[in-house]
Amino acid sequence: MQVRERVTVSTIDGARRMEVVATFNIGAKSTFINEEMAKELGFRPYPKPMEVPLAIKGKTGEMVGESTLAFTIAECEIPFGYTVRVVKELAEDVIIGSSFMEEFGVELDFEEGKARLEATPPEIRLV
Repeated sequence: MQVRERVTVSTIDGARRMEVVATFNIGAKSTFINEEMAKELGFRPYPKPMEVPLAIKGKTGEMVGESTLAFTIAECEIPFGYTVRVVKELAEDVIIGSSFMEEFGVELDFEEGKARLEATPPEIRLV
């Protein structure tokens, strides 16, 4: 299940920012950004791209790098950077996976099609 919501993605220093449509997808573990956006925000390319399986038999995508970015969700800036995977020709701007949602307490309201934060600002607890 998934929800599509407008979010702001920015560099950690806030020098570059973009408003995008993010797909919050509980079926995805990791968080991904398309390569075109990553080029504008900056990313660290991998020495060699990695093939990743898609949910379509026999189809693969290409992960080309990673970037640590800041996110603003439901008008609340998450005060920690998060490392996302950069995927070539990703159809979505951003796919936010379950690890991100669990770490920052993102709740999805499927009836309203909204993403919400359990606590604002979100917090991380060391256990």
